[in-house]
Amino acid sequence: MAILISERLIHLGMAETAKDAAIRKLARGLYDLDCVLEGYVENVLAREETYPTGLPTSIPVAVCHTEARFVRRSALAVGTLATPIPFQEMGTPERQVDAEIIFLLALADPKDQVPWLKKMAGVFKDRAALAAIRDATDPRALEAFLKSTLQEPGTA
Repeated sequence: MAILISERLIHLGMAETAKDAAIRKLARGLYDLDCVLEGYVENVLAREETYPTGLPTSIPVAVCHTEARFVRRSALAVGTLATPIPFQEMGTPERQVDAEIIFLLALADPKDQVPWLKKMAGVFKDRAALAAIRDATDPRALEAFLKSTLQEPGTA
């Protein structure tokens, strides 16, 4: 269940003010590293309309993703936002969540989705971990933090 976490997929203090623009920026890195296939970002955006991903955690987040058929190699892109971006709340789309962090997940194996979302849920319950992500100033340090928090030792 290895997943690529790289400073090249981390964007701190993103200036984008619309979710589509922010998701596209994060997806660019996934394309550049050959992690996702043509159509990935369009399907993430379409899925976001049908299955919103905003979570009203202590520091609000969005966890965007789409089907494995658009993924070549599992990876996680992370963006912190200079200004929160509104996302519809997961499970309660009539409510809005002003996300401060966007996680863009690309999973090559559908069986990995539930285990990865469970791992990430552990981070979402930890305000200190979310604050460390939101307040990060160094992509390399955030990469190390995410690896230590989300991956088992010895995984990519």
